[in-house]
Amino acid sequence: MTASVYAPPPDCVGSAAQAAVQQLQPGQACLLENLRFHSGEAASEPAFAQQLAALGDVYVSDAFGVAHREQASVTGVLQHMAACYPGLLMQSELRYLHSTCHTPERPFGVVIGGAKVRDKIGVLQALVSSADVLLIGGRMAFTFLAAEGVACGRTQIEEDWLEACRVMRESAAARGVKLLLPRDIVVARSLDDDCGCCTVPLTVSCCTPEAPCVPNGCYGLDIGPETAAAFTEAIQGCKTVFWNGPMGRFEVPGFAAGTHAVARAMGQATAAGSTTIVGGGDSVSATNEMQPPPAISYISTGGGASLQLIQGQLLPGIRALAQAVAAAAAAATAAS
Repeated sequence: MTASVYAPPPDCVGSAAQAAVQQLQPGQACLLENLRFHSGEAASEPAFAQQLAALGDVYVSDAFGVAHREQASVTGVLQHMAACYPGLLMQSELRYLHSTCHTPERPFGVVIGGAKVRDKIGVLQALVSSADVLLIGGRMAFTFLAAEGVACGRTQIEEDWLEACRVMRESAAARGVKLLLPRDIVVARSLDDDCGCCTVPLTVSCCTPEAPCVPNGCYGLDIGPETAAAFTEAIQGCKTVFWNGPMGRFEVPGFAAGTHAVARAMGQATAAGSTTIVGGGDSVSATNEMQPPPAISYISTGGGASLQLIQGQLLPGIRALAQAVAAAAAAATAAS
């Protein structure tokens, strides 16, 4: 007996997609082609949304990872569906991220890493008002350090964001938020080769252009062991911890220790009874590559979406879903 192989239609809209859907039998599902091949998806074109809506009657929103995008399949299609519902994953994400991070058991700690300040300055500014402890690592930490006068070698600094970093540190101090930056870092002459890497301390008094802590020609590529220990202690002292973004260029083994230290600290905090959340993206990859992976209370599927949600923004996908559910309820009430 030869097993049949499912051949998906060549497009997510159009006659072939409609024919595939119409041929479905009870209990069957149809996998359509990637809708991102259509420019109408990212542009949220009404005509493309209508084509998607023509394929069904009920919409289940379960793609939390794209809920922060204003796109045809995320927001546009809902207004054309007979019924809309949040999926189980969407409900879980909202329950953990919104409820836990907006009414956290304190102390509430946040670990933020990654490359660019401009990508996360909004969430950092919002967290200064809600977090008790804020730990900043990754390449973005060097812009904060540069704002304090630390010479950072060849590490890329976002000059346009230096003042914003200063203001945020002042705001954190005024609100009594414990904000920790790296005390020591791992440096190397290559972004992709850990050969010859070493750990150097960071102090404003010694890190000057004339006598830089980061040697000339070197990059800062991970937090050092002293910083990792300080971050671990801070994480273990919190009852709720949210983490988004690696502490360094963790894809290179020699620059992964800081990120792995944070992941282990999250696991230890979980074991001690704290609620720990990893907010998608590279943090999840770094956590999952450890053997055994540390226990985490909740691992979110959305990097950008989770960051926007915890800073209090109503995500476009959530807003559109709420509006569709409200409209359906109003229509049902009017009909009765």
